[in-house]
Amino acid sequence: MTPGNLTSSGLPSGGTAGATDLATHEELEAEELEDTVPLFWQPGKRGFYSPRIGKGGTASAERLNAYRNVGRIIGLCLLQNEMCPLYLNRHVLKYVLGRRVGWHDLAFFDPVTYESMRRLIVDAETQPTPRDAANLFASLDLTFCAELCEEEGGELVQLVTGGSDIEVTPVNVYEYVRRYARHRMTTVAKQPLENIREGVFDVIPRSSLDGLFAEDLRLLLNGVGEIDVQALINYTSFNDESKDMSGDRVVKFKRWFWSVVERMTNMERQDLVYFWTSSPALPASEEGFQPMPTITIRPADDAHLPTANTCISRLYIPLYSSKQILRTKLLLAIKTKNFGFV
Repeated sequence: MTPGNLTSSGLPSGGTAGATDLATHEELEAEELEDTVPLFWQPGKRGFYSPRIGKGGTASAERLNAYRNVGRIIGLCLLQNEMCPLYLNRHVLKYVLGRRVGWHDLAFFDPVTYESMRRLIVDAETQPTPRDAANLFASLDLTFCAELCEEEGGELVQLVTGGSDIEVTPVNVYEYVRRYARHRMTTVAKQPLENIREGVFDVIPRSSLDGLFAEDLRLLLNGVGEIDVQALINYTSFNDESKDMSGDRVVKFKRWFWSVVERMTNMERQDLVYFWTSSPALPASEEGFQPMPTITIRPADDAHLPTANTCISRLYIPLYSSKQILRTKLLLAIKTKNFGFV
């Protein structure tokens, strides 16, 4: 063998060292790819997010720092009375508050699995005899293990030591359900959850959330998704730049506007509020609007669409000649969702 066929380590090229280098390179690429996957995923109800762990169940220092930064953004939203566009699952909010996460929170995290677990408990309690219950559970062939999806680590984990050898029975099913729920919601994601929590309290005092429940924190963070038209009316004031001398058309125009809004679906109202204020929800209280929403009525012009300045929660609408034109132009504007500087 000539020197030209040797690697710098003295091993034949293409031999063990080459294979090891290739494997190491692939592992590094896999780790880098893992760090680029989204920080959050939707395990159950669409639009509600939980931290995403990824393959192997561990996260790099950079990824954990990103979760801490998410927590800091949440803290800033709370501090400045701004609404947060990230809707977190209930158990995540409870973890931030330091409240106990129970197995019933699985209903918000993964409703399909929750229903299966609930049926297990019902079956354990409603079988005619203990023997019938034991036979039913034996046919299910369940053990104290959980098979995780890719977003949770993609592994088969044991919920207790030697869990693969412990069968689920009517006697221990309650313990199985509690451990299963706790593992999927908090154990798997403990590092990201802890970093999100610490990030929140980097910005606000820990005592500032004392006494709050998950529902309270959601209202503060995400506002009210069901748009109450009367609340919106109470929040809103009008500026008249229409140059209409009589004023009668402006009065009629205001009635038209609220009539159109009242006949919208809730999703259309959310689109309107999003177009108007950059948030699809109303704040939990009047203090949440900074500044309060306003509508500026522009001179008569049936050709142009409404526009908005979300920084100051201001909607600009031309003084349209009819209620139908107002409705058509308003719906077109909020559905198009084109944003930019004007």
